[in-house]
Amino acid sequence: MKRLTPLLVPIVQVLIAVGFILLVYAVSWFGETYTFKATSYEPYDPFFGDFVYLEYDSFEGRQDVESGTVYVSFKTGDDGYATIDRVSSRPFFGGTRANYYDRQVYIDDMSSYRVAEEETSAIEGAKTFEVDVDVAPWGMVRPHDLRSTEAETE
Repeated sequence: MKRLTPLLVPIVQVLIAVGFILLVYAVSWFGETYTFKATSYEPYDPFFGDFVYLEYDSFEGRQDVESGTVYVSFKTGDDGYATIDRVSSRPFFGGTRANYYDRQVYIDDMSSYRVAEEETSAIEGAKTFEVDVDVAPWGMVRPHDLRSTEAETE
């Protein structure tokens, strides 16, 4: 048993890490994909960092809940972009955890997008985006595609 103990700890650590990786990809496997309109409040700057910080206009407005932690679900609107379908102060199946204050819903996992090196030239200087986000039935979110919409409007 003493010979097995030193090997057991690294094996358990590797299994936990693989489990977390599988959980992230399971969001895409079992989740539903929504497309959101987003605006950057700090444009991408390769010298400052490799993240774009995003706000979602569809998350604004009066909600009938108290400020603090809320749970939201989404639906696709007539224009093809996702909006909030349900907001509740209590957890519900399929609800994504968010924060609500100042008439705005904030979802921490969607507020920043890590820019891959091959995407930098396509989004540099852009302020408006489309973001594809996978939403799992257990409420986890995974943003995965960021596209500038400024070329379409010019």
